[in-house]
Amino acid sequence: MSDKFTNNVRARLYKQGYQGFTKDDYTTAAIAVECDDLDNPTKEQLSQAVDYLKVKATSQLSVVDELVEEKFLSQVEDAQPDPELDNNQLAVAEPEINSITVTSDDLRQIVTAQSSALGFELTEQETLSIAENVDDTFTDYSQFISTVTAAIKSYVDHKFDVIEQSFETNAQDLREHVTNRASRLNQKVNNFSGDIKADMGVIRQNIKSTQFSILARLKAAQ
Repeated sequence: MSDKFTNNVRARLYKQGYQGFTKDDYTTAAIAVECDDLDNPTKEQLSQAVDYLKVKATSQLSVVDELVEEKFLSQVEDAQPDPELDNNQLAVAEPEINSITVTSDDLRQIVTAQSSALGFELTEQETLSIAENVDDTFTDYSQFISTVTAAIKSYVDHKFDVIEQSFETNAQDLREHVTNRASRLNQKVNNFSGDIKADMGVIRQNIKSTQFSILARLKAAQ
């Protein structure tokens, strides 16, 4: 169960459009604002914690932008034409100026940073899986960010699809199990009812036989 500090800070951040913080983030914020009693935070501590996490979220996004922008600028600088090239050589080199190429390590680093900024904690294997499905050449910085973000969202969607399918499968299994048990119970009830009817029939027949026997004796005695 979450403490009062975490609940209040999370609610305030949500109202301001900030989400995706982890339990460690709230713990770090509590330490930063010197809130020792998490169930009795002051209003000032709550406000300071909200500001702290807002700055942290902004910083994470800035880190992602800086990493990608740095890579983009370095690619552009490397692609700058040599002044000594003639016009024909320059015409061939121009397409390279408007594209960036990243290494596998760069991709993994960007995927990790971007997923963290989006509020997702990925394992190393998940990061590798996403990076392997992203091209290493992009026309510009904007396409790079959009492609990486789309790849992360696609992977997360896939994970949720698997979970939802598991729920549906388990729900269907449960429905079939309940139906089967209900059918078995109804069959037992019907069998029991049939046995009771049969027993009652035998009892009634025995009573009639006894009555006939008694009447016969009475007539014989007369």
